[in-house]
Amino acid sequence: MRVVRFDVGLILMPTAAWGQDQPAATGAFRVTWQPQTHPVASRMEGRVHNESRFPVTNVRLQIEGFDGDSRPVGRTSAWAIGDIAPGGETSFVFEAMPGGTIYQIKVYSFDVVSRHS
Repeated sequence: MRVVRFDVGLILMPTAAWGQDQPAATGAFRVTWQPQTHPVASRMEGRVHNESRFPVTNVRLQIEGFDGDSRPVGRTSAWAIGDIAPGGETSFVFEAMPGGTIYQIKVYSFDVVSRHS
């Protein structure tokens, strides 16, 4: 499994080296991902880790795919599943893009869950 940390965005490169770490960036989210084994569709599966002090919900990811020469091959979005407690995590899935060998993923939006006293 590959671990990547980001606050503005990250670049994911599907390779055989799933255990490589990318330099940490300051931010509230960390993403891990790996290709998902599926007999029909080529999907990518990932997890969003909430490293903030606040519970969040409606986490939307923007995903851009690039070929080996860094030319864009597509763009899509995905939703992280459910609420994410501080220090917690949840998953997301997206279809791999034909020709895509590099993925840039950004947390596009999220909502902080209100706390009631």
